[in-house]
Amino acid sequence: MDWNKTKTIFIIVFSILNVFLYSMYVNSYNEAKKLETLGQINVDDELKASHITIDQLPTDVKKISYISGKTRPFEEADLASYKENQKFVISTSGLILRSALITPYPVKEFNEQSLSAFVASYVPLGEEYKLFSIDNEKRIAIFFQTIQNHTIFYNESAYIKVTWNEDNAITGYEQTAFQNLKTFGEKNTLIGANQAVKTLFEKGYLPEYAHVKSAELGYSTLVPLTETRVLSPTWRIHVELKEKDDTIREADFFVNANAVDGQVIDMQENKESIESN
Repeated sequence: MDWNKTKTIFIIVFSILNVFLYSMYVNSYNEAKKLETLGQINVDDELKASHITIDQLPTDVKKISYISGKTRPFEEADLASYKENQKFVISTSGLILRSALITPYPVKEFNEQSLSAFVASYVPLGEEYKLFSIDNEKRIAIFFQTIQNHTIFYNESAYIKVTWNEDNAITGYEQTAFQNLKTFGEKNTLIGANQAVKTLFEKGYLPEYAHVKSAELGYSTLVPLTETRVLSPTWRIHVELKEKDDTIREADFFVNANAVDGQVIDMQENKESIESN
């Protein structure tokens, strides 16, 4: 047997096989990209067919990490500089601070400016919180703690609830807080805001004539432990929904920004717990 000739034949055969396998890979990859693009086009067409409108949303693709933090116990020493015109009660666990104003704080109009000014002056660590919602019917305003300008959505360890009376004067507040908030792990590329909207549509959360108004990147609870919380990047999608009687209802949906399949996060239980405390 001519070994050199045999070796040459093997090399040629393996070269042809490699070219064949590579061509199969390229074809498979291109088909997958076509299907992906086709799927996106189909979703866009379906959104249009359902008369769903979308305002301008963030288009930059960010990389951010997970966050961890511990629940903060309140102590009397934390309150020394805030005691004027306030009576404080700290819960048995030490994790909830309640304040009753001796003289209610009058407010001309309940908006972000007036409420944020009150929180900054009267609430410990108030500068770390951002206004999330105002409910004039219930006479409550909800603030959420932030980290690196990102809101921590509906976490029972990171909110302020401000209350007022029928005379439009703030009567007190309730507060919980994290401490030692810090990033950990590698920064991950997140799904975009538009992809989060498409996920909501594909999973049946956006009915006909929905209007997507805004998207905000923040955090929500990933792992709820006793003292330490792990928080995951989360899209908050704010939407106007058209009811059967043609009235408009505003709603928020939350989508895990790290999940390729776009896991929708149910915040209803946390929302009810915070607003009803």
